[in-house]
Amino acid sequence: MENVVSQGSHPSLKEQRPFQRRFVICGSMAFAPQMERIAQHFAERDILAIPPDDVDLTAEYGTQAEYNRFKRGASIAHIRKIRDPRTIGILVANFEKHGRRSYIGPNSFAEIAIAFAGRKRVFVLDGIPRDYADELNAWGVVDLKGNLDTACDLYREICLKDRKQLKLPWS
Repeated sequence: MENVVSQGSHPSLKEQRPFQRRFVICGSMAFAPQMERIAQHFAERDILAIPPDDVDLTAEYGTQAEYNRFKRGASIAHIRKIRDPRTIGILVANFEKHGRRSYIGPNSFAEIAIAFAGRKRVFVLDGIPRDYADELNAWGVVDLKGNLDTACDLYREICLKDRKQLKLPWS
């Protein structure tokens, strides 16, 4: 991940072209700073990658019901981004957490399943965890082994196909 360490914020969605193809970044909110750097890495290459909405992990909720309501809303919003027709795939930021290498939590696993069912490409940044290897391999998940260039190349390939389809035979 050292090659993705440039600081800064990704361009706002308002600055992007309205129908630009994109990746959605998924992962534990403990990895929020890394996900922002990943989005910036893509932005520097003119690729839109949307991290999860900025969430205040220190916010206090009066009740468990309030926290559940917040968590449900945040999950629905992120799933909508994954299912959006402009999204070509997801990139899961899966680093070490709780002493587990290549950590993929329950929300990220659900997001992977949703992306797979929606025929989106799925990338994991830092290895496929053994616990999920059968499913993730069967679903065609690509391990980037820390190198985002594979996802960048795929993005350009898909966008090139999109542009070719827009040309009329007489143009």
